[in-house]
Amino acid sequence: MFSCVPRSLKCCTNIGPKRALPYVLTNSPVFLDPTIPQCRTYHEVTGNIICPNMVRGIDHLRDPRLNKGLAFTLEERQALGIHGLLAAKFKSQEEQLDICRISIDRYEDNLNKYLYLVELQDRNEKLFFRLLSENVEKYLPIVYTPTVGLACQRFGLIYRRPRGLFITINDKGHIFNILKNWPEPDVRAIVFTDGERILGLGDLGAYGMGIPVGKLSLYTALAGIKPHQCLPITLDVGTDNQDLLEDPLYIGLRQRRTRGKEYDEFIDEFMEACVQRYGQNTLLQFEDFALINAGRLLQKYRHKYCTFNDDIQGTASVAVAGLMAAVRVTKRKLSENIYLFLGAGSASNGIANLTVAAMMSEGLTERQARERVYMFDVDGLLSTRREGGVPEHAKAFGKDIEPEKDFEACVAKIKPSCLIGCSTVGGAFTPNVLQQMAKNIERPVIFALSNPTSKAECTAQAAYDYTEASTGSNSAYSSRSDPLTILHPFLIGKGWERKVDLTVEKTHRKAKYLIPERPLLHRLKGRCIFASGSPFPPVQYNGKEYHTGQGNNSYIFPGIALGVIATATHHIPETMFLTAARTLANYVSEADLSIGRIYPSLAEVKDVSLSIAIEVAKMAYDEGLASVYPEPKDISKHVENQMYNYNYESSMPVVWGWKPEEKFNVRPIQPVPKNI
Repeated sequence: MFSCVPRSLKCCTNIGPKRALPYVLTNSPVFLDPTIPQCRTYHEVTGNIICPNMVRGIDHLRDPRLNKGLAFTLEERQALGIHGLLAAKFKSQEEQLDICRISIDRYEDNLNKYLYLVELQDRNEKLFFRLLSENVEKYLPIVYTPTVGLACQRFGLIYRRPRGLFITINDKGHIFNILKNWPEPDVRAIVFTDGERILGLGDLGAYGMGIPVGKLSLYTALAGIKPHQCLPITLDVGTDNQDLLEDPLYIGLRQRRTRGKEYDEFIDEFMEACVQRYGQNTLLQFEDFALINAGRLLQKYRHKYCTFNDDIQGTASVAVAGLMAAVRVTKRKLSENIYLFLGAGSASNGIANLTVAAMMSEGLTERQARERVYMFDVDGLLSTRREGGVPEHAKAFGKDIEPEKDFEACVAKIKPSCLIGCSTVGGAFTPNVLQQMAKNIERPVIFALSNPTSKAECTAQAAYDYTEASTGSNSAYSSRSDPLTILHPFLIGKGWERKVDLTVEKTHRKAKYLIPERPLLHRLKGRCIFASGSPFPPVQYNGKEYHTGQGNNSYIFPGIALGVIATATHHIPETMFLTAARTLANYVSEADLSIGRIYPSLAEVKDVSLSIAIEVAKMAYDEGLASVYPEPKDISKHVENQMYNYNYESSMPVVWGWKPEEKFNVRPIQPVPKNI
């Protein structure tokens, strides 16, 4: 008779000798049966749909999806039974945002700011995402590069609350069972890593979970992808990082990395389990896999699943967008440049291949386009004549030329107009290299894309300082001055001292200042076009402030993900990233270019993401890749309708009235005959 008693009733009863009903209920078979859960230990909210009869009032305070803090109205507090559980003051979401900003600003250390934001997400999801989405420039470096790198390194120390799934190599054969443990059934996007190449920090094993978590936060904050549709996963196959294996705080498997056939079978099973659990159109994003696996796994799965590798394709798209925007400054078509890459890994190959595709769209053949791309790795210039030849993953960019192990000599010999760094070697673009780039061409393009900031090939300030102005003859000063001419004071410290023999001061007490001619003064504004992977402070150069561009993947992957999810695209072709690159490049304004920026402000990244999503959605239908039918009449509106609402919504139940019943002559109730 007690089988219909709610299981949560025991939690809400005060058991005592004078409490007859609670005593009866708690001694009923339902409550005595140890196999029946007595108290709900997790929330009942999944997806966008809340079943009102499954959610208690207290859940609105405990569940980050429902919690509004002090923004609950008096009516809501009373109806939900949470009146008195909150302080009497009512605070709007806007007031709460102001409090959050003040709280974060009180922290001086970025890691503490990161922890504050993580805890905010754990208690109030909408407040977290609105704060991040409305303050992208300020908080993106906290939840993403460069601070997320530090968070990964300290992950064992800052680990508080489980987020996402950890699937280990020991779970091989049971991955689908683990995916079933995730309580959310409506997952549309999975970002996963094996932690072997976290940013430029190397093998961080299970500590790499900070990257999928951070990426998916940007999915929501920058593109409005609903957070319940996102699942971060770490594939823990061990680590070869000896420091982590000996780290008492390490949270992953203490074993060397599994490789070879067992690793491949593990990845195969994972990919199959994901689509079995969530559907064939589930977006599967590879993140921070090492070179040995990144390229080959992408090639293996790209035509079988809805998948992409952000380190290869996302980086390529944002870099090519920067090159496209730079065309408006250099007045050189992409096909008129010579490209030299420092680093020949997955990122370099991704950028190079997409650049080749862009040059082909300008009329070059594939062979002609590839001839304009050179690469330099740890063993030197990629030459077919060098000992050991060209690595298999970079065969397409090997050249039949003399080997060269001196990078500076390569820059002088090849004379690239675009220098692109993906080496994770901090300071690799030395002053001599940058000065040589200035000699090669009037407006050199220099991309130092390695993350985090400490791994960047050069700083923005160095790029501007060492590619200083010159006359058309590459002379550093005017020849009209006599041999005693020395530098004017405003040029000291900008690399000009080396151009003048100052030993004459020993025999002459007076000397004339070097006064550059007018054409030279016109060019004293930093001739390079610079972009980096991590943010750099503004550059002070010749009395002007320049805001250099950050080639951040967050311009690209959230928008592509939104377009793919909104249309249920089943495969992601390379041309989709070229479309995203063009869309991003078109967003760069003349005002951006005038201050040295070849990417739009990060404050505009939400608009950029929406534009990319719309173009991706259109392309998906044009090429027959979409699975949402029929095709929406207004694709822009369709995409916007899929986006997350950052604002608080009413917690009150929806009520409605009925129209009056029709009038009928209802018969009186007749007694039931006894013989029936």
